[in-house]
Amino acid sequence: MKFQPSRFFLAVFILIFAVPVLAGCSSEQEPAQPQIEAINRLRSALDLPIASLEFVEMTFDPNSPNGNLEVALYQDTDGRKYYVDPISNQVVEMDARALLDTLAPLTTSMSEEALRRKALRFMLAAMPGFETLQTRWVYEEGGKIGNHFFMWVDPQATGQSNSTHAQIALDDSGLLFAYYNTLILEK
Repeated sequence: MKFQPSRFFLAVFILIFAVPVLAGCSSEQEPAQPQIEAINRLRSALDLPIASLEFVEMTFDPNSPNGNLEVALYQDTDGRKYYVDPISNQVVEMDARALLDTLAPLTTSMSEEALRRKALRFMLAAMPGFETLQTRWVYEEGGKIGNHFFMWVDPQATGQSNSTHAQIALDDSGLLFAYYNTLILEK
């Protein structure tokens, strides 16, 4: 059999470029391991289950300060979505709102003070140095029927579409259904 350089180079091209694309990633995409490790650190800090993760796509986080932060989106088998900044390998958002509809209403609710303490405990665990850093930010609370929002906003960050903030969202039972943290992007 005679060596045919064109077939050889075609086979190498397919192995290097086409196979990874068909498998759902590009040959230029960074390894996902640091992103998965960041998600697992956050899940541990926020007492979330360690369910299997699947990379979904590269997308933009509309909740980022300018609404155009490119993030890697992962989803676990329970339906939680994790948005990771691929440059810093920091989780900037966890969205579990889809889980709220699947849960049976609980007969017991946590007090507002207990929810506040839980939100603070989560932020202390999720963000190194939070105890000291929080003095630079404005603390806000809000709520909608059965849902409670605890937010820290950077008043110095101006000229952006969205505030630079960190937020914990809990339902009446204390279930964490959202986490946002764009404060970490300033570091």
